[in-house]
Amino acid sequence: MSVIATIKGSNLLLRFILELVLLFALSYWGFHVPSGLLVQILLGIGLPLLAAIVWGIYISPKAPVKLPLPAVLLIEALLFAAATMCLILSGFAIFAVIFACAAAINRFIILRWKHQDFNI
Repeated sequence: MSVIATIKGSNLLLRFILELVLLFALSYWGFHVPSGLLVQILLGIGLPLLAAIVWGIYISPKAPVKLPLPAVLLIEALLFAAATMCLILSGFAIFAVIFACAAAINRFIILRWKHQDFNI
């Protein structure tokens, strides 16, 4: 296996981990919001579920709805920004900055190496 193939594979693995952290951040914040138990359960389960549905429909490589690249990038940026804000509000500010930077760099590499097809 070549070095480039290893780097590309590692970047895709990082992408998967970032997606999982995104879902975890939304869920963690939802379950820890200073509100009633019912609201915490709804947010803790509902936010990551909604994000996963949006991701699957519009952003994933096998998304059934093919949007132009700018729309995909906007939706993705909103989801990662929401997760970053949830991390900050949960008291993980340094991790939130690392997470946001890693997500941006990861997306840049995916675009640069054309890991994903888009309607442009």
